[in-house]
Amino acid sequence: MAELAWAYPVGVLRVRIDALGAFFLVWSLPMTLVGSIYAVGYMRPFFWSTRHLGVHYALLNLTALAFILVYTADHALIFLLGWEAAALAAWLLVIWNYTDQKVRFAGFNYLVSTHIGLIFLVAAFMILYAHVGAWDLSRFGQWLRSNAGSERNLVFLLLVTSFGLKSAFFPFHSWLPRAHAAAPAHVSALMSGVIHKAGLYALVRFIFLIGKPDEWMGWFLIGFSLLSAVVGALYTVGQRDLKRMLGYSSTENVGIAGIGLGVGCLGLAWGSASLAAVGFAGGLLHVLNHAFFKCQLFYAAGAVYQTTHTVNMERLGGLSRLMPWTALCFLVGGIAISAMPPLNGFASEFMIYSGLFTDAPIGAGAKVALCFTAAVLAFVGAVSALSITRAFGVAFLGRPRDASVAVPVEVSGWMLWPMGIHTVGVVVLGVMPVLGFRLVQGSVSLALGPSAPSASAVLQPIGQALTWIGLVSGALVLAIQAMLWLRTRAASALDAHHVTWACGYGAPNGRMQYTGSSFSTDFSSRFHAVILTLRRQRAPVGYFPTDGYLVTDCVDAVERRLFSVISHGDASASALSARLREDDPRVAFAAVLIGIVLIAGLLVMASGPLQ
Repeated sequence: MAELAWAYPVGVLRVRIDALGAFFLVWSLPMTLVGSIYAVGYMRPFFWSTRHLGVHYALLNLTALAFILVYTADHALIFLLGWEAAALAAWLLVIWNYTDQKVRFAGFNYLVSTHIGLIFLVAAFMILYAHVGAWDLSRFGQWLRSNAGSERNLVFLLLVTSFGLKSAFFPFHSWLPRAHAAAPAHVSALMSGVIHKAGLYALVRFIFLIGKPDEWMGWFLIGFSLLSAVVGALYTVGQRDLKRMLGYSSTENVGIAGIGLGVGCLGLAWGSASLAAVGFAGGLLHVLNHAFFKCQLFYAAGAVYQTTHTVNMERLGGLSRLMPWTALCFLVGGIAISAMPPLNGFASEFMIYSGLFTDAPIGAGAKVALCFTAAVLAFVGAVSALSITRAFGVAFLGRPRDASVAVPVEVSGWMLWPMGIHTVGVVVLGVMPVLGFRLVQGSVSLALGPSAPSASAVLQPIGQALTWIGLVSGALVLAIQAMLWLRTRAASALDAHHVTWACGYGAPNGRMQYTGSSFSTDFSSRFHAVILTLRRQRAPVGYFPTDGYLVTDCVDAVERRLFSVISHGDASASALSARLREDDPRVAFAAVLIGIVLIAGLLVMASGPLQ
């Protein structure tokens, strides 16, 4: 711990590192370094331009410094300083290509959203400071543990709202896909895999400060997170843009991690150390795993964009033959994000499922609710597998769909090596999940408290299960490699080569393939209330039409309805102002009088009953 005395009302500034902060720092800082290496290859077109890349790398370093402040702060003002520094640095990184109006709008959307979250966070800190009289987070924790009531509930809701905006939980997610689509690929990777994790860290930190949360807090987190996971997964199915699809999957995966954290809260509320340990361990392990495979997928999407100048999967196709390493990295990351063995996404979700199918002595209603959550989580995994199959199949398999797209080539080693590092991490954490499991044990011990059994003892059954999962995953990896080797040998032994049978048609072209929209239209139509689809079409004319087209776009229902409300509000305000005469002094007098009455009423209520 380090301390620095400051003048009133700041007090003593304290920073310290514990197991939870160390867990987030041990992978977030190296991943930022890897992203900076990737940026060397991705930003190469700007090396000979008038843009100064030193500013870009300075912002990446500022982001790393902000992580250190947030993850080590024991003082609310230091925490807010790191929180705001990370937000501003991320905003400036997002709008790197600021000459594009869509990029500026995406950056503005992100900036407004993150500062709305800051308002909720400051409000919670002001309530805590009013009761504690100090800015120390440890003092905040003392008050939260000793005062259960409406004010603590209000603080909890304010904090969840703030951290939900930071991590892009539904319905606070609308800024996320726009920002990811606009930002450079390494910025999108670091935002999704690293920067947004500060919101989950802060959520876990304050759950630990509460000590024993109320039962409703755990159920609220599970419901809030489950909704995020379901809606985020559904929106991935209809996207045309690879980076927007990956952005929505971030909302899905923070929801999955939040389910684990909610299970941990229930374990603390029910006094079940094993359930709390499994829940928090599963949630934190999924945070780590998501950082690995999401950065990997964004790096692969960035490689596609650099060489083809588009991430519209409806214009792509056949990339696996010309970009084999990028295709392999995207495929591995896609299998991991779908939570399928033998990769790391399966291990963390297995732990969350273990918490949902708990044998703790709880009521029948609670067990039914947890089993329902597990069933919905399985549905989310299936939808994720569908969306990643669609993305990989349309973009990397088949034949090119648009002749105007540049012929792709494999990217440079500056971009391949970061993808390879994350690919190795995804495989290693899948084959040896006990490595990630050991990283989270110290954080779980903080949740259980000093008087509870050690995390290693409580988690021993899960650790043994993960060991067996690792052995099976390793065997599966070896079996896949053996099958690929046998296939290569068998293909090399064949002398005759034939084209694929095209149902008797001798001149197939790229337009005869499945598009991404046609691949998922049957599924999307079943959830049309959530997956809003816009159609733009022109009917073909004549015997040999050339100008007909049909284009479908999946739009965000929350964002669309928000803009609709703003538009209607603006129209209503304009209509009201048109009815009122601006030169009528009675209007101004009435407005001032109403304002005075409202302020007086608020002052009377704040001062309490009159004596």
